[in-house]
Amino acid sequence: MYTDWHPERMQLCAAPLGVDAEKARALDAVSGTLDGHWFSVFDCVTDDPSAARTVYLVQLPAVLPLVAVSRHSLAVDTMVPLLKRLVTERPDRDLYEIGDPAYDTNHVVESVDLEVAARLLTPAVREFADDRRWLQWQVEGGYLFYAEPPGSRREQDDSHTILTELRSLVDLVAVMDPGLWGEAADAAPGVGEGRAAAETEMEGNHGDAEGGSADAVPPAVPDTVPRAVSDAVPTAGAEPGPRPGSGPSAMFRGGPAHTGVYPKGTLPAGFEAWSVRLPDAVVAAPVVCAGTVYVNCSDGRCYALDAVTGAARWSFDAVGALKETPTVADGTVYVVGQSGVLHALDAADGQERWRQRVGHSGAPVVADGLLHLVHHPANLLRDASRIRALDAATGEERWARQLPDGSAAAAAVADGRVYVQGARAQLTAFDAVSGEELWHQGSTATQLSCCTPSVAGGMVCAGTGAGRLCAYDAATGQQLWGAQAAGVVDSTPALAEGVVFVGDSHSGVYAMDGNDGGLLWHLPDRYGASSPAICGSSGWIVGTKYGRRLFKISLSAGVVLWRHALDGRGTGPVHADGVVYVGTHAGTVLAVDAETGRKPVRARRRMRV
Repeated sequence: MYTDWHPERMQLCAAPLGVDAEKARALDAVSGTLDGHWFSVFDCVTDDPSAARTVYLVQLPAVLPLVAVSRHSLAVDTMVPLLKRLVTERPDRDLYEIGDPAYDTNHVVESVDLEVAARLLTPAVREFADDRRWLQWQVEGGYLFYAEPPGSRREQDDSHTILTELRSLVDLVAVMDPGLWGEAADAAPGVGEGRAAAETEMEGNHGDAEGGSADAVPPAVPDTVPRAVSDAVPTAGAEPGPRPGSGPSAMFRGGPAHTGVYPKGTLPAGFEAWSVRLPDAVVAAPVVCAGTVYVNCSDGRCYALDAVTGAARWSFDAVGALKETPTVADGTVYVVGQSGVLHALDAADGQERWRQRVGHSGAPVVADGLLHLVHHPANLLRDASRIRALDAATGEERWARQLPDGSAAAAAVADGRVYVQGARAQLTAFDAVSGEELWHQGSTATQLSCCTPSVAGGMVCAGTGAGRLCAYDAATGQQLWGAQAAGVVDSTPALAEGVVFVGDSHSGVYAMDGNDGGLLWHLPDRYGASSPAICGSSGWIVGTKYGRRLFKISLSAGVVLWRHALDGRGTGPVHADGVVYVGTHAGTVLAVDAETGRKPVRARRRMRV
């Protein structure tokens, strides 16, 4: 129990919480440092249980002359006029606005210094806030303040969620203009030096925060003041990664062109089917490279497993949940979290080489030394996206381009061109090196399209939210043909030997002639299907939604050769060296013999890293 809980901190929080500081108590207080920033997290409770709120305080490197900073959603139409009236009635304060009230995002700062307000709401900060619609933060004195919506108190063991939200505030401080902190910014080291101690320092005692000495007053300026994470920041002590060249690679749908075709290989000696249970859902397909399976998990960790045995090799705790497929290229693993931070990790031991703030993005794609990322806006059908090309070795930006509309897909790269499909099924091609737009294929579709394109044989294919599969000339953008499926086509088409294979949302998998889109066969499944992972004359698919099955199919006849039950909704399958790997929303990673589909003999192991 804390013995020196400081009442002024409750006074600080009472006004924005709308509670009486004399009647409020701080329970389950936890304090420490995270990435060099002092923080405190506690539950503010009153006599009304429904008004309980979890409060986060992160100390700023310096006190800013601001009254409040907030990010509102649909209430902006009423709150902005109200705030303007309040400011008019208080002539000692000014109002600074960025954003369009006609849309559902608007950033409002009530301040005594408009110059500081403008510097606070930089594009990087606005992008950060747009990626976290749940985060409504304020500057209160020398602290960054966030309070969760009123409701029942958290469970005592919900430390992972608390840490995730706390990191969002710490990262927000890092994104802000370093010039706001004055001389402190010049004297302090960069981001990353305090990260290793983050979890170990978050060890506050639980109980009524009336006592305990662990909550001592922090120094006015923390030991570490981070630089803006919008620049690539090397992790302290990490060596630069190897220059991209000819090393092994693995990424979404088999490679940068996303054809879904995997090379043949021999089943490893002594291989036995295995399954491993991770702490949270696996919603993105794993990748396999040089004998290691890399899996992104919703718990915010990237796991490296032995491809033959499933044994853990390492795990890395990223910023934010990981729900995109990782990418491996030339000894580096790239993962991007929902928080919008891209991490570059050493493939051998999981040590972080550098990080870069890129915003909420699709799966990374690496080709010819460049890493391509498509940013996903908060409102896919209303806001625009952009594509960025980074140096794969350093994270330095090479070029960036605005897309004509929003996008919920990843880029595809082939023959020196980058292809991106928009949320309304618009398709755009860019020069991979310069970023010059080469062609654009417009669309008037109104249904959301989330399909990542695939490219092979001079043809680029993509599905739409209206169930349309279209093929275009990869060099000119001219549409070659279109075919209609019964359900939504969000899964990336597989391209092999002049045939296009694709699954839809609720009628199964189709094989179409690549020349004219003519139907070759249709394997029905009322639960829909992923596109196949292809190797030789066989393919492996996973039923979508409630299908919960992994199938092996004949690509020539479209018939099922074997089926394997899954314990939850599955990711797309991946083939490597005679083994098929798949993850499930139950948190399982499964590896089975691709030819026989034989189930694991041993009971499922729980991951311990």
